[in-house]
Amino acid sequence: MSVFMIIMGILLVICGIACVATPIATTFGLMYFFMILLFVTGITFLIDSIRFRVVPGIVLGILSLIAGGFIVFSPSMSFMTETIMLYIMAGWFVIRGIFGLVNVIRMKKFIGVGLFVLGLIVSILVICAGIYSFINPAVFAGAIGIMASVYFIVEGIDLIVAGCIGGNRMRPA
Repeated sequence: MSVFMIIMGILLVICGIACVATPIATTFGLMYFFMILLFVTGITFLIDSIRFRVVPGIVLGILSLIAGGFIVFSPSMSFMTETIMLYIMAGWFVIRGIFGLVNVIRMKKFIGVGLFVLGLIVSILVICAGIYSFINPAVFAGAIGIMASVYFIVEGIDLIVAGCIGGNRMRPA
């Protein structure tokens, strides 16, 4: 029995329950992490797209850098800027879905029919989620907070179970 894993699991479950109680506040906390992730992803997209000469990747990399730059270079943002970030994230979903759609269509002859259809469905759902997020950003903010809450709770339970049954396994992040 790994006591450390059980304690961490309990803390994650408590954190998840607290996040369920305040999904909007959870979303705004997660946005800082998300924007930093966008910034790093933008750099990676640019490097890979320039190296492999993929124009849509260059555009997506630049857009990710701009969106991520809001947080990385201006950490003292107000509530109004956080609201704007919801729209930026919604726009990023739409743009990401469009580029995903373009890539799936370009890769059609290299992938099977099943992956092609799955790629089309996922890309269209991402575009629809982005459009809906533009229309109702409060629902989008709450949904992100609740998803993070559920993730914390599930990971916490997983750690508790792993700690109780031996706990010496490697866990992917």
